[in-house]
Amino acid sequence: MTTPVPSTAPGTPWTADLLGPSYRRRELPLGDDPDGEGPISATLVRHEDAPADARAVLLYVHGLTDYFFHAHLAEFLAGHGVATYALDLRKCGRSRRDGLTPHFTTDLRCYDDELDQALAVIVAERPGLPVLVAAHSTGGLVVPLWLARRRDRGELDPVAGLVLNAPWFQLDAPDRARGVLDRVIRVLGTQRPYYRLPLRTSDLYGRSTHADHDGDFAFDTTLKPFGGVGVRAGWLLAIRRGQRRLQQGLDLPMPVLLLRSSASSLGARRREDVVDVHTDLILDVRSMERYVDRVSRDVTDRPVPGARHDVFLSRPDVLETVFGHLGDWLDLVLGSRTPAPDPQES
Repeated sequence: MTTPVPSTAPGTPWTADLLGPSYRRRELPLGDDPDGEGPISATLVRHEDAPADARAVLLYVHGLTDYFFHAHLAEFLAGHGVATYALDLRKCGRSRRDGLTPHFTTDLRCYDDELDQALAVIVAERPGLPVLVAAHSTGGLVVPLWLARRRDRGELDPVAGLVLNAPWFQLDAPDRARGVLDRVIRVLGTQRPYYRLPLRTSDLYGRSTHADHDGDFAFDTTLKPFGGVGVRAGWLLAIRRGQRRLQQGLDLPMPVLLLRSSASSLGARRREDVVDVHTDLILDVRSMERYVDRVSRDVTDRPVPGARHDVFLSRPDVLETVFGHLGDWLDLVLGSRTPAPDPQES
């Protein structure tokens, strides 16, 4: 049964979403921006065709230059008895507004506000269900840090598992170069936080995933531009602080699934005649493998040959493998859990 669950959570109403009638969105007000750019909000998206008798809920969190458009993932999860919610963080995707610097923050802890609000809505609408969180790339750094802070406050329940989709655990550079970069980032990030670093960009990854070019997925290129939204010094300083904290060890008491490509092609990302777009063009998968056990001691690492940076945007045959790994892990984590009682039948 796929009857939408009526909201019992206080706050702003659910409204129509850009993904169509099977999705609704809800604004999560966040007050004034701690970085001084005025009023801000985040956006929670709900899959309306999720089973009313779901056995679990999954909250999806995107990466940099990204937003939630993964309807195929929500449909897969619904078929496995899991209801999907997704969060577009402040200044990202659906939450972007004129006058706001896209994806900018100087402190990753600020994201706790919308993540806590999203979890509260889920708990109110789906009481008693375990919550899984899936996070991609930068989100794969933000979310474990958030969960560690909730754990430290004794508020980890009902989060029962974590799916990391190509998480960003390290600044990918040789050790000596990374040390130099960190010193530069520290100065610029403190003194000129909005300074846009003069980094080379490429649209190869975006074109390799978009249905109008070489990929299979339709997404709004104003919300996810091929060339990215730029990297600001203050934001990168916040990222580096978060990465160092994660590398010290979080030891989350939950199972973690790491989904990643089996290979990266960072050095060749702009040489389109030689690059293999069916690899991770954005991050070094070796850093993911190296640091994932700092997140939890209960890790299932599933490198997937042919997977792209966002493994859920891989070509169809590879995506089938990705979904196979995800389905197996869901069954392992959720076990023989029976679906929740249908509120329409009680």
